[in-house]
Amino acid sequence: MENPPSSPTSRRLTVSSIGLGKLGLCSAACFAGKGHRVIGVDSDGTHIEALNAGRCPIDEPGLADLLDRCRGDMEFTTDHGYAVRNSDITMITVPTPSNPDGRFSNACVEAVLDRISPSLRAKDAFHVVGVVSTVMPGTCERVFVPLLESRTGKKCGRDFGLLYNPEFVALGSVIHDFLHPDLLLIGASDDRSAQTARDLYGSVIESDPSYAVMNLTNAEITKLSLNCYVTMKISFANELAAICEKIPGADVDVVTTAIGADTRVGRKYLKGGLGFGGPCFPRDNLAFQRCAEDAGTWAHLSPRVVEVNREIVDRLAAMVEEHTLPGSTVALLGLSYKPGTHVVEESQPVMLAQRLLDAGYAVRMHDPKALAGASAALRGRGVYCDCPYDAVADASVVVILTPWPQYSQLDIGRLEDRAGPLPLLIDCWRICRNASFKKFEYRAFGTAAQPSGRITYDIGAGILHQDGRRRAPILGRPAVQHPALA
Repeated sequence: MENPPSSPTSRRLTVSSIGLGKLGLCSAACFAGKGHRVIGVDSDGTHIEALNAGRCPIDEPGLADLLDRCRGDMEFTTDHGYAVRNSDITMITVPTPSNPDGRFSNACVEAVLDRISPSLRAKDAFHVVGVVSTVMPGTCERVFVPLLESRTGKKCGRDFGLLYNPEFVALGSVIHDFLHPDLLLIGASDDRSAQTARDLYGSVIESDPSYAVMNLTNAEITKLSLNCYVTMKISFANELAAICEKIPGADVDVVTTAIGADTRVGRKYLKGGLGFGGPCFPRDNLAFQRCAEDAGTWAHLSPRVVEVNREIVDRLAAMVEEHTLPGSTVALLGLSYKPGTHVVEESQPVMLAQRLLDAGYAVRMHDPKALAGASAALRGRGVYCDCPYDAVADASVVVILTPWPQYSQLDIGRLEDRAGPLPLLIDCWRICRNASFKKFEYRAFGTAAQPSGRITYDIGAGILHQDGRRRAPILGRPAVQHPALA
């Protein structure tokens, strides 16, 4: 299984794709879009009804158009057995949520394996079962193979094959990422199954990726550790941004651009800003730590990566609290954990909103897609605005959190007109750094603040002022005036 991939076959395969969520439906449509026949399966009957009626139930760029183009090669059903009986390969993409201890739950995958086992047992032809869902290292060999062998009476590698074939895609760009991977990771129980996976993916992808073909356990470790390495790069860039904020003349973008030019590092995910969120990265770090514990060792870097990620919300909250008191209005622009998606799972903007609401601030919010999700997560607290200019009305602090493209097109003068007196603009991704400000005090993550005017320490009030603005509480400092450093 370690040999280079052979040329992809032109044979048209029938793929049963079980689990038609954000990833499963996109990958199924990509297979069909390249000429393979696809049987999509989901246990949610309303989901299947929508798809059979020609509707797209998933909000993902490009998916609706792709489904419209390839519906002639797709059918949708809730019948798992029918799908297995009439396909060459089954790809399983169902949730593996985190247990309270941080390890992934196999319940949904095991339920699917139970459902397909009778048809797999009755099938004479060699059938390949692929697990796409993220699982703990050792799961395929210790759990899935014994389960399938006991339910079917067949031998894995001889009568059927098992793949662990996770994807490396991001919400908001799933289709592009699926078709243009840097890496194709194939964990296989046997050479025949590995070749089937190489043929299938080789006929679909539009890039020239590296093929990594290995045993099931190594593939499980590779998936988990690669995601954790990416979060380490993110947290390093964010820790560097926090340092640059404290050094006059420092700019994290200048530094990371230079660092990323070194091929030992690379530019991807090396940009100071908000931390990582969403449904994968945070939980993968915890699972990686549990994996190390299960192996009798300790993952030293991963806990610090998570700690740095959590500290970003603390930094943001401190910036707000230094500028204005509870009861004031704070506007948050961007609530999804990243642009291009409505998902607010583990979203740092939503965490900041929660922190400010709990502290007594009036919070007004805008996001192009995530207002409903944020409202549900915050239980309706705060004010939700369809227009970003309405969100900043009377705000003492405006925070640009998610780097949606439309925020770089905002009319700064109009924002300043709507904001309250002496407002602070916190720009987490520096998308407004070249704008001209007449009213906003501008703070960019990862760059040193440039104070002007005179700073006053008022020991009686216990407050630091700059040009009449409340900046920060102080303790035990003598009342004195001095020029601010430029």
